[in-house]
Amino acid sequence: MWKLKSNIYNVSRQALEESLYMIGNGYLGVRGSFEEGYVSGESVRGTYINGLYDRIPMIHAEMAYGFPTEQDRQPRVLDTQTCEIYLDGERVHLLDGKFTDYHRTLDFQTGETTRTYRYFTSIGKSAEISFRRLASLEHVNFLLYKIEVEYDGEIEFISLCDTEVENYSNPKDPRIGQGHTKLMSLLSLVGYDQVVYASMRTATTNIEQAVAISHKILHTLYGTLEHHKHEGKLFTHVKAYGHVGLEKKCVFTDGLRFSSPLDRARELLEKYDSYDYDYFLELQKEFLDNFWYHSGIEIQGDSEAQLALRMKQFHLLQSVGVDRFSNVAAKGLSGEGYEGHYFWDTEIYILPVLQMNQPEKAKALLNYRHSILPFAKERAIQLGHIKGAAYAWRTISGIECSGYFPAGTAQYHINADIAYAFIQYYLYTDDELFMAEKGFEVILETARLWMDLGDYHNGTFQIHTVTGPDEYTALVNNNYYTNAMAKYHLEWTYKMYKLLDSSKHESVKHLFEDLVNRLNINYAELRAMKTASEKMFFLYDETHKMYAQDDTFLTKPMWPVNEEAFSHRPLLLNYHPLTIYRHQILKQADTLLAHMLLEQYVTEDDIKNAFNYYEPITTHDSSLSTCIYGIMASRCGFNDKAFEYFSESLMLDLKDTHKNTKDGLHMANMAGSILSVTAGFAGLRICQDCIILRPQKPTSWDEFSFKLNYQGRLLKVTIGDETKLELLEGEGIYVKIWDRMHYVETVKPPVKAVVFDLDGVLTETSKAHFEAWKMLASELGFEVPDELEDKVRGISRLDSLEIVLTYGNLNEVYTDEEKVDLANHKNDLYLDLIKGYTPENLSLGAVSLLTELREKGIKIALASASKNAPFLLEAMGITAYFDVVVDPASIENGKPEPDIFLKASELLGITPGYCIGVEDAYAGIESIKAAGMTPMGIGSKTVLSNCDTVFSGLESFHNFLLDHSIIK
Repeated sequence: MWKLKSNIYNVSRQALEESLYMIGNGYLGVRGSFEEGYVSGESVRGTYINGLYDRIPMIHAEMAYGFPTEQDRQPRVLDTQTCEIYLDGERVHLLDGKFTDYHRTLDFQTGETTRTYRYFTSIGKSAEISFRRLASLEHVNFLLYKIEVEYDGEIEFISLCDTEVENYSNPKDPRIGQGHTKLMSLLSLVGYDQVVYASMRTATTNIEQAVAISHKILHTLYGTLEHHKHEGKLFTHVKAYGHVGLEKKCVFTDGLRFSSPLDRARELLEKYDSYDYDYFLELQKEFLDNFWYHSGIEIQGDSEAQLALRMKQFHLLQSVGVDRFSNVAAKGLSGEGYEGHYFWDTEIYILPVLQMNQPEKAKALLNYRHSILPFAKERAIQLGHIKGAAYAWRTISGIECSGYFPAGTAQYHINADIAYAFIQYYLYTDDELFMAEKGFEVILETARLWMDLGDYHNGTFQIHTVTGPDEYTALVNNNYYTNAMAKYHLEWTYKMYKLLDSSKHESVKHLFEDLVNRLNINYAELRAMKTASEKMFFLYDETHKMYAQDDTFLTKPMWPVNEEAFSHRPLLLNYHPLTIYRHQILKQADTLLAHMLLEQYVTEDDIKNAFNYYEPITTHDSSLSTCIYGIMASRCGFNDKAFEYFSESLMLDLKDTHKNTKDGLHMANMAGSILSVTAGFAGLRICQDCIILRPQKPTSWDEFSFKLNYQGRLLKVTIGDETKLELLEGEGIYVKIWDRMHYVETVKPPVKAVVFDLDGVLTETSKAHFEAWKMLASELGFEVPDELEDKVRGISRLDSLEIVLTYGNLNEVYTDEEKVDLANHKNDLYLDLIKGYTPENLSLGAVSLLTELREKGIKIALASASKNAPFLLEAMGITAYFDVVVDPASIENGKPEPDIFLKASELLGITPGYCIGVEDAYAGIESIKAAGMTPMGIGSKTVLSNCDTVFSGLESFHNFLLDHSIIK
């Protein structure tokens, strides 16, 4: 459940899988194109940098004042993916009959993609070929490839640095860019020794972009490497024999972030010259250990949903901008749909996910919105407003890039969406300083626009000629969503002014005073905003007992769904906009989305009646729709329908239900699917004074859990037959579950001891153990598969023997005495394998961890089922660190029974509740839990599915103990 897998290569799914198997890190994204290339089929061979843009002309057949004349477009940057492979001069291509054993994975724990297959040449020889790549989440400028070939003959790699790239275009689909595909021009391209340097520049914005690439030949001392340049392509030829690998380390930089991108790329490459692929992979594992600990959603009882949800969480992580120059494009960094533009999706779908447990990333995205505020103020003037800011509907640099104003610029609600995100950030973090520095400025300037855009009529404040989230209904008066969000926006502008004005923090006071003077803020203006909020108009329909989507929506005829002429989908590709606008038909949730975000403005009946009315007339042509309907179905108690919508949303990209995933993954849908669990099934809402939960677990799930960061606290929520709350960090807090308040406080005894397993934790002897079992099985006349390794891990020698013999159908053949002899013989084989162990065989980080535990007064014990443990401790020089080494002969029952860990506790003289147990085996974790200790796993989350907290290695475990003040 931690890997997306494909064991079949299908040319018709080529472009789709390029999106699904993309890798990125928020700065850089690379589609999952084959390094060796394709023979046929559609492909979008793209690499993208978040925030990088060129500008192209926007042509209008009939121009009008205020129409944009140019637009941003994210350029495809130079290609480093391509690496052709030749075996005895024959190029490797995946053709029918030429390959077997094809396997492809995207690993959510390691953050890398892998692809392997066996290839057959025309002369009947075979080769084992593997590809690995990762985009470093820790060092975001780095992209790495590792290609290996085993072949009895000449092997040649031709690695390509291709600057002759153009963007993808499709004139038949408005969601894809049209024309102006050549956005980058070459400045320099050179290769010498093992390095290639290239720099390019955007065509009109003149932003430089550079790459430095190092090539390292692996597994042979006799390989040759040379470069050849042809126009805008630089070819690096590598030749060798037998077994050869090529490691490519690519550093991407750009002129938005660096004054001299090429120099910076060179500096970074030289700085990390001695660090190989495996070094970056270990950093990746550590990063993801931390990510999954804080952000992971665990589902028990539905492995398909668990895998799909993890995929969405991982892809969202790969696409979220990492600095003030970037945001989250509609397709992330996975493709060219919507031309790399940022929309309201970020604030209403993606930021609510990040604010739960990635507050720094949320803050970075808000910083981006603040950085483009000058463009929003300029746009407001272009639209005829006296003051305030009007954020662009779609943009990269800040300018308006929507050419169709009825469904673009008219969506003024984006102002309130952005303000809502800042307000929610404040509610989650209580970060007054950030609000004084940047947040309130954005909230105020966007609020000022409502005061200019709206006007009073019959004593109510009304907003005319706008478009709400439903793009099938345009240019209306008093769109419910727009008015509700504006009401909240204006209300909070006044509240935030009062909060900052009365702040007790000196730094906040000074910043706020400066802001008041700079923006010419006066109390009368804020009071007028509060009044407008209180007087906001909403049309309530007495017939249906609900709020109307706008002033005229309910007067229109229904879309004739039963007529053949009106049955084509999606509507936007099959009918003129005016035809759509004249009917009651929705593209996506509108009024209902407002009810989700601002339920305090309506009653329970209002919500249910709105759901029952609007749901049947919604097409869900937008990928943003089904998740909201699912969340609101949960809110209404329509649990079966909620799960149906969740399942549809969850599989949108995996099953390509909108038939455009090849153009990139749907980021807002991914975030919406995550919200379907937290805001939907858990019913999570954040209010000014508390957290609210309304849990409604899907009947097919056993339980699910997630964590929440809230104002310096880390709260774990587990929802099964009952709801369990655990405060892992921070001061006590009240949480409202349905209508009852619950006080939650940290109840965690201090850690006084750590009890380690040996094999697979402090040293990797488990491989040697399994190799010995394989040798014994071979002597007995059968072979054991690799899958058996995890089953014999961490249990006694005789228990392991039973598993091995059972697999070979020999369990009843031997007497007990003979089995003891076989187990001892296996041990002799094992001892031969490990007799050369030294301190070099310790797991990475073992000594520093043991040393710090010693220095901090934490007791240390060993609870290993191996009778060879004392020998190994001595051989590796760590015996002195241990206060207790449990003799497995002294216990009655092996793991998963708790005996060995209870014995460690007894010998230490410390109650189990004050101990952490560290294991790499499923049975070991069960043993720790049964003993009443806190379990921590080392290894694979797939294997250790029974453990909440799993680390890739001891260094990650050590960092976790320090970061969470478990050892002080």
